[in-house]
Amino acid sequence: MRTPLPAATLLVLGANTAALILINPRVESVETLGFIPAQPTLQSALTSLFVHASWLHWLKNALFLGVFGWYVERVLGARRWLTLYLLSGLGAIGTHWAMSLTIQPALYREGLVGASGAISGLVGYFALRFYRRRVRLVWRSPGHWGLAIPLWVGVVFWVLLQGAGAILEAGRPTPSEIGYWAHLGGFAVGLALAIVWGAGAAGEREYALQQAELALAQGAAGDALRWLNALPAEPRTLYLRGAAWAMLGDLSEARDALHQALTRALDQNDYPHAAQAADLLRELEQLQTLETPTLRSLLRHAHKHHDTPRALRWLESLTQSPNAPDRPEWLLLRARTLKTLGHNDAARQLLQQLIAEYPDTLQAAMAQLERCE
Repeated sequence: MRTPLPAATLLVLGANTAALILINPRVESVETLGFIPAQPTLQSALTSLFVHASWLHWLKNALFLGVFGWYVERVLGARRWLTLYLLSGLGAIGTHWAMSLTIQPALYREGLVGASGAISGLVGYFALRFYRRRVRLVWRSPGHWGLAIPLWVGVVFWVLLQGAGAILEAGRPTPSEIGYWAHLGGFAVGLALAIVWGAGAAGEREYALQQAELALAQGAAGDALRWLNALPAEPRTLYLRGAAWAMLGDLSEARDALHQALTRALDQNDYPHAAQAADLLRELEQLQTLETPTLRSLLRHAHKHHDTPRALRWLESLTQSPNAPDRPEWLLLRARTLKTLGHNDAARQLLQQLIAEYPDTLQAAMAQLERCE
């Protein structure tokens, strides 16, 4: 299945780049559009998220935005991603402003620019959603990495660095160019939204699904089922259960799981997973065990998604057995599908076969008409 482009991430990358090209040559514009705690406004808080002090400043942020933004948008979608980004950015600025009034007065008249606070919110969400992932630290040899640490260890280390930087700078008369408080504030907002949106539970489900897929790839169907049993009955999960039972040789369990996977996928307009389940049922010679309305819906979805060759393979399976239910209907649909693909001779032969084998059916009468066209 194709992964959609990260539209929101690309939009923000483009907006920040355009702002840098248009504004950066004029230093006074950068200062005007930045957020100054002594003159706080919502407008300056928003504009400061898209203004950077230099190309190097922006390139550093763009690297993190591209990496974390893509991962987070893939699971959140564009609208919720933008909500996370903007709220984290505003939370970062609010934290910076609050610290300038209390702990670090040196920040009070200094301008704040850059997207790093908003990006820290993406890191906060990423940290909870993907905390089980491991980060490779040592390149051992071509194609092989050595030492790896859990992602949460790296995130905790980053947070501690930001906290240490903020504390060490608190008493200095001149602040550095790094917005430690903004980073911490943005991260906190991103983490809070991740908790509210259930990122931890979603991450656990994704991890279990990945482990089940890995077990199946290694031929360990029993281990895969143990991971899958803890997951909700969604199309992807049900499909993997069917694949695991098929690997274990239990055709009945495999068929039931694949039936559920297909019907639920169709109910959710999730054609890719429905097609995947249908392909495995066909491979197991169980496609004809689906109810006729379900098969009709599956074929309609295939034509809607311009997946005609796949639909033809399913119809070939449905018409192989002379005793298959609704075989006249499938023969007629198969002939029409062949005609759609430009195989006119094969289509005419199927229409003749339908007329000869089922002369008293409605499908045979329709075949007579279509053969004469």
